[in-house]
Amino acid sequence: MIYYPPTFPKEKEEILKKLFLYLIDKNIKSKKEINFFIREFLVNEKIKDFFPKIWHLNFIYKRFFEEKIKEKKPLLSFLKVVSIRSLSGIVPLSVFTSPKNSCPFACVYCALVEGAPKSYFPDEAAVMRAIRSDYDPFNQTFDRLIQFYLSGHHIDKVELIIQGGTFSFYDKKYRQYFVKRIFDALNTDIEKIIKTGELIFDNSKNLEEAKKKNEKAKSRMVGLTIETRPDYIDNKEVLFLRKLGVTRVELGVQSTDDEILKIVNRGHKVESVVLATKILKDAGFKITYHLMPGLPGSNFDKDIKVLKEVFQDDRFKPDNIKFYPTQVVKNSPLANWYQVGKFKPIDEKYLWHLTEKFKKEIVPSWVRINRLVRDLTRNDLVVETFPSNFRQNLEKYLKEKNIKCPCIRCREIRSQKIKGEIKIKTILYSASFGKEFFIEAVDEDYKLLGYLRLRIPSFVLKEEKFFIKSLNDCAIIRELHVLGELTPLSQKKQVQHQGFGKKLINEAIKITKNFNLKKIAVISAVGTREYYKKLGFEYEKEGEYMIKKL
Repeated sequence: MIYYPPTFPKEKEEILKKLFLYLIDKNIKSKKEINFFIREFLVNEKIKDFFPKIWHLNFIYKRFFEEKIKEKKPLLSFLKVVSIRSLSGIVPLSVFTSPKNSCPFACVYCALVEGAPKSYFPDEAAVMRAIRSDYDPFNQTFDRLIQFYLSGHHIDKVELIIQGGTFSFYDKKYRQYFVKRIFDALNTDIEKIIKTGELIFDNSKNLEEAKKKNEKAKSRMVGLTIETRPDYIDNKEVLFLRKLGVTRVELGVQSTDDEILKIVNRGHKVESVVLATKILKDAGFKITYHLMPGLPGSNFDKDIKVLKEVFQDDRFKPDNIKFYPTQVVKNSPLANWYQVGKFKPIDEKYLWHLTEKFKKEIVPSWVRINRLVRDLTRNDLVVETFPSNFRQNLEKYLKEKNIKCPCIRCREIRSQKIKGEIKIKTILYSASFGKEFFIEAVDEDYKLLGYLRLRIPSFVLKEEKFFIKSLNDCAIIRELHVLGELTPLSQKKQVQHQGFGKKLINEAIKITKNFNLKKIAVISAVGTREYYKKLGFEYEKEGEYMIKKL
């Protein structure tokens, strides 16, 4: 059987080939012009019931014409659908675990809907994709890679995010299977399947073999993120997460106020957040906090206090945050509270003032704000209190007021040109009883080209032994990220593959030596091991770190 993407109109293949040849020699200068010439072609051919998508043309090009067309044609540069997806240097890919046994808790703000993991809805875009794949990890990953590839993105650097309930609550066997099948999809030659139609899937004997293959695969996993609760993190869980290849953990923190956590039936106290953050950072993980302003029992002053505490109290200080302002969703206890007048949700004005104050007065330059609101449909909400495009509206307002947010996301170079001299700067701060060094490469406009997070762990500062022996007497690089448009491993571009990563690592080594430490480790994703090997790092089986002796 010859492979075609599920939604590709096979019956229109000959027309699409003819259309591609019609477009290829046009002097196209924009996507608007593509649409103009498509309409012209369809009128000439008297076709009324069909209008092709850009990815249809990309598929036709890859399968039938790429080997024949050697010169660079104007059309080819416009076959990328959503360029912003790969402007942070990687392609982010989300998959969902099974709705069955997704979380044992009953937080009041959380929805429980049949067919979706707890707190999610079947009509959310990412969940809909998971449902179409019957929550199969291989199919979710494979189908998404196909979509990215046919949308014109390079897919050799993939950051995987596993979503759906509490990951640490699932059975270990299931989790191991789930991650192994993700690697199988990444190890499958997507490009060859698209070009030849020949379906050859990778299926390793076990997780270890799948990971080993991915070190040199065409689509390498450069980061693996999971979502879990702080009270599920302990030494055994940390070692298991490393066995899976996890490099980032998203913690459902919600609030740093014990009274609020009690009201919402969270099931743990702030102490669990402090302990989980410390152990994860000492083991090298990147940390994302989920924060929920507007919870029952909170108010504007309390929300500001929580946000200040998160970034000014040394017990916390996450690397990333996802802002999930409290919304009244269907099939949640909070919906009942709202109906009987027990809870009043925050409105757009409240959120506007809160986020403006947050960005102006609290946000440090070493954090990335991944999200400001959750993308829910009106169908999921009991009452809509602010629009889903709130972030875009806020960014427009801040720009008009000339208010610059210092967070990583707002400073990323993306597709902009580098201005002036590039400098390496270091920010030192205390966090989770250790020392954090945020080393950044910036241009003269303070646009961010890349950054590295180096940690002197708490156990090193206290001269104690750690449960992961290979990290004793060791500084650890928790994150290295070179920004700009995703560039294939074999090419160079304005930011990626220009040696910025090496410069940042050299700076980290200097700092490590100042602490009289003999080793530096990296919590390397499976797909980045080859990169670190070239820089003199060696693979350490315990905890699966890359370690360099100094």
